[in-house]
Amino acid sequence: MAATSKPPDVVERLATLAKLGKHEGGIDRALATPAERAARELFVTWAQQAQLEVSQDRVGNLFARRHGAISDAKAILVGSHLDTVPTGGAYDGAYGVVGALNALDLLIRRNIVTQHPVEAVAWIGEEGSRFPLGCLGSSTFCGLTPEAQALALTDENGLTLQQALASPEGGLIPGLHVRQGRAVAAYLELHVEQGPVLEDSGVSLGIVTAIAAQRRYRVTVDGKSGHAGTVPMDRRSDALSAASELFLAIESAARSTGDCVATVGKVVVEPGGTNVIPLRVIFSLDVRSPDESHILCVEDALQKAIDHTKRERGVPAVVERLESRPAAPMAPPLREAIRRAAIELGQPAIDVARGAGHDAMCLARIAPAAMIFVPSIGGLSHVGEERTSAADLRLGVEALAAAIIEVDRTP
Repeated sequence: MAATSKPPDVVERLATLAKLGKHEGGIDRALATPAERAARELFVTWAQQAQLEVSQDRVGNLFARRHGAISDAKAILVGSHLDTVPTGGAYDGAYGVVGALNALDLLIRRNIVTQHPVEAVAWIGEEGSRFPLGCLGSSTFCGLTPEAQALALTDENGLTLQQALASPEGGLIPGLHVRQGRAVAAYLELHVEQGPVLEDSGVSLGIVTAIAAQRRYRVTVDGKSGHAGTVPMDRRSDALSAASELFLAIESAARSTGDCVATVGKVVVEPGGTNVIPLRVIFSLDVRSPDESHILCVEDALQKAIDHTKRERGVPAVVERLESRPAAPMAPPLREAIRRAAIELGQPAIDVARGAGHDAMCLARIAPAAMIFVPSIGGLSHVGEERTSAADLRLGVEALAAAIIEVDRTP
C-alpha cells in the first residue's frame, strides 16, 4: 500500500462490515453462512491491499502476517472474530479484527519494524450461534478442541462444519496458503467493553485482568404428551412445566451464589402444538463466574431440581455439558505493556474484569494474552443498538498499535 494513499479508517470499515448480514433486529453473521463468508472475504481483500501475507487454516481461521526483523521468531497474534449472534451489533468481534488490520497499517505507514512477526487474525465461530461450541476457531487453533471433533460438529439441520466449510456459500476462501503450527509469542485482543464500567468511569481504555470461567450445557426434559383438553392436571407429566421449575432453580442458585450469572437463552418445545401437552423440552444453559466453585453450585442446584421434577412430576431430565472453559487470567507483563502504551498516548486506563467469553481465553492457554477495551455506549451489546463513539474506536486502534510495539519489546 502506498504511503501517500488515504489511511484506512476503522469507523468506515466497520460500517462496511455492518451491511453484511444486516436485518431489522441487528446483524446475523452465523459461521459459514453467505454473510459471514463475505466478511472473511473482505478481511482478505483489506489484508492484501496492505500487502500482508494471508493464510488460512483448515477450519477457516484467517491470518494476515507482517514479517518481523527476526525471521524465525514466534508471531504476536492480534485479532478477534467476524461472526455474530442472531441480533448482533456492528462492533462485537468485528472491531478487534478491523482494529488489528488498522494497527498493522499504522506500523507500516510509520515505518516501525517489529522484531517479531505480527499477524492480524479473524477467528471463526466465536459466538457458537450456529455450531454448538463457542470460541470454535481459537479453541481448535490452540489444540483445546481436536480438529476432527470441530469439523464433525453439526448445526440444527444436521449439517457438519466440514460440509459447511466445503460449500460455495459459506466455505473456505480458495487460493490461500494453509497456515501450519500454533507457535505464538503473545496474543492481544481489542474489543468493545459490552458493559457500562468504562463509560461510567469516564475512561476510554480498559485493561482486562481476567476472563470468567464459562460452561455451556444442553438440557433435555422428557415428559408425556397428550390432548390439552382431555388429560386431567393431576395426571400430567408436562415437560414444559417441569422445565419451568428448572429455569427458576437455575436463576435462584445464580442469584444466591453471588458473582455468578446463568442464562437459559434457547428453548425448544416439542411437539409445539397449542392444544398438545408438551412432550419434550430442550434448552440451553450458559453459566459464568470468575470462581468455578460458584458454577458448581448452579450445577448442584440444577441436579436437585431435576431429581425433584422426576419424583414429583414423573418427568426426568438429562444434562449434557457441551463446553467448559476455565477462568483465564490475563498475563501481567502484557497488561503492563498496555498500560505503558496508554501512558505514551497520554490516556488513563483502568483495570476491568470480564464476564463475557473471548478468544483470548483460549490463547491464554498456550501463550501470554491480554485485552484492551474501549467503552460501549449504554453498556449495550449483542443487540443492533450496540454503539461506540468514533473517537474511542480510533483511540483503541492507536492503543493497540502502541501495545504491539511494547509487547514486541517485552521478554
